[in-house]
Amino acid sequence: MPEIRTLSYKNSTIAVQVFGHGSRSLLAFHGFGEAGSSFLALSPSLASTYTVYAPDFPWHGQTEWREPEHFSTDHLREIVELLLKTYDIQQFDVMGFSMGGKCAMYVTKFYPAQISTLWLLASDGIRTNKIYNVAVYPKWGRTLFKTTIQNPGWFFAMVKVASALRLISPWLKKFTINHMDTLEKRKRLYHTWISMSTFNPDISKVKQVIRQHKITTLLIFGKRDEVIPPNVGRYFAADLPTAHFQEIERGHYFIDARLNPVIETSLPYIVQGNV
Repeated sequence: MPEIRTLSYKNSTIAVQVFGHGSRSLLAFHGFGEAGSSFLALSPSLASTYTVYAPDFPWHGQTEWREPEHFSTDHLREIVELLLKTYDIQQFDVMGFSMGGKCAMYVTKFYPAQISTLWLLASDGIRTNKIYNVAVYPKWGRTLFKTTIQNPGWFFAMVKVASALRLISPWLKKFTINHMDTLEKRKRLYHTWISMSTFNPDISKVKQVIRQHKITTLLIFGKRDEVIPPNVGRYFAADLPTAHFQEIERGHYFIDARLNPVIETSLPYIVQGNV
């Protein structure tokens, strides 16, 4: 039965969704605005092969982040180390959706000898969004971003104008507003984006690790994805002999029951250990 477990990390409590009864272990990292429980929708395809451990990111789900600083790659490594030690996990696979893909790639670099398969689902971190760069890297961008959290009126007006001029699609307009329409959501966005600004996986080094350790890499991207287009995944897989790229007829948010048949078609690759 699926259950929420917790890890005590420094001053914080990390919630971890655990489900499945398979002999293989899978660490799964969710996307922005979601939680580890999002992966429960994939239980029909994952549960017989994997025991899944899906932590909630800070400012998401049931995790209570009480550290004085923003979440960083050092925190990620320490939390994963704690999780592996707590559940006596020696060998494992790793999965990341969207924002979680960045974490999955870092964990692959941290533990290459212990990982057999890397799943990247509409993964962020391969090519960085220009809007994200402006919002979190230059000092003026961060100041504007922080001001917008308290006073978002100008931002909503800009989105409406961009939509009226057809510079953004109706879906992207809805997506943007849905993540900014309450103060709580805007704070979550701010803290998460600032944290994720420290997550910049060196793609050439990630690929080097994958080649060296012959890690099976399964990439699934949505054909209609306006957040992270499928060309990003195709680019990542292009020169990796152990990579398998699959484009599905979906948008960005495809972690749901409809993905199970796709996952099932990919499972033989992890058993064979090659593509």
